[in-house]
This record gives sequence, structure tokens and C-alpha cells, in this order.
Amino acid sequence: MGTTTFFLRYNDSGKPLNKMGKEELEKLNNLSPYDETPYYAGWQVPLELHNGNVYALVFWKGRLIKIEDAPKILNKKYYSKHRGKEVNEYEWTVLKKYMLAEIQRLDKDFKRSLQKQRKKMVGTLTT
Repeated sequence: MGTTTFFLRYNDSGKPLNKMGKEELEKLNNLSPYDETPYYAGWQVPLELHNGNVYALVFWKGRLIKIEDAPKILNKKYYSKHRGKEVNEYEWTVLKKYMLAEIQRLDKDFKRSLQKQRKKMVGTLTT
């Protein structure tokens, strides 16, 4: 049984991992998302996944979040950078719309691929 730790770079001044020394990598490796400060040298530890646990993850505005924690975290009004102002919707509502639209698109693609497979099967059976 192992643990997968996700490290996210949260600012541009953070050193790349391949340029860090052994001591710095050790400090980064000892970070935990459950500490008061899960940050070190421009890197953040948002979450850890243990073998056997299955979580759906969402990446929203540079943050990696468990889907069940997303409604609690995304409770601010959504700022639209295209309009330059806050929209009268919460971030969670906007994320939910994006996810549902993507799921519908993937479902259509899946159904099309099944139809193509059926047509190929019928074509091979008739010849």
C-alpha cells in the first residue's frame, strides 16, 4: 500500500523540482496537506491519495480539489475575466455547469463510437 502525493506549484518564483537540492526535496517530501502550512518554496501539497481510496478530483483555477470538498471551497462569486466583473453565480455553480456540459459531450462521443462499432460488425456479418 502506498500514498500518492500531489505537489502543485503555486507561484512562478518556486524552484523547479529538478533544480532543488537533497535537503529541499526532503523538506518538500515531509509536507502534508493536513499541516497548518502545506507550502514550501513555492510548492503546495493540496491532497494525498492512499491506495484503496478512490476520489474524483477537480482542477479549478489552479487548485486540485476532491469533488466532495468543492462545494464548501468554491463558495465565492465567480469572477469572469472576460467581462471584468463578478457574475451573479457562485464558483461551484459555474464549475458544475462546465462539468455537466463536458459529461454530455463525452457521452455523445461514446455513443457515436458504439454506433460505428455496430455498423462495422453488421458490415462484416453481411459480407
